[in-house]
Formats: sequence, structure tokens, C-alpha cells
Amino acid sequence: MIAAAGGEPGHALMVGDSAVDIRAALGAGVPSILVSFGYCPPPPEGPQANAVIDHFDMLETSALPLLRGLTAKAAAPS
Repeated sequence: MIAAAGGEPGHALMVGDSAVDIRAALGAGVPSILVSFGYCPPPPEGPQANAVIDHFDMLETSALPLLRGLTAKAAAPS
């Protein structure tokens, strides 16, 4: 679906509030950020997000290192 939206998995991440969202990110091969304030309570167990934020003010600070990591992986020689 990332490509269908005009994006690239190597430049994407998932922001979600449930274990379903985190599993979707794992399936897509992208990092994830779990928000603790969404519709669903944070998952007590199961797949773990790369970061957890308690307010949208924390999104940029949490997302930038994950996105930089994706860029570094894409640029690394294989």
C-alpha cells in the first residue's frame, strides 16, 4: 500500500495506537511508533514498536532517528 500511495517503504514509518498497527508495520518492513493516547489501550504484550510517544509533540523527535536509519540503510552498499 505504501507504493500505491506514491511512497517508498524505505522512507516510511507507521504511527499507530494498537498491536494491529504494529503488526502491520512489521509486515510492511517499516519501523513503528506507538501512541499511548489513541483509541486503543497500548498493547501489554506482543509486537513492540520502535518508539512510544505520549503526545504528538514527541512525534518529530521520535520519528527523525527512525527515518534517518532507513535512509542510511538505503544508502549502504549491499
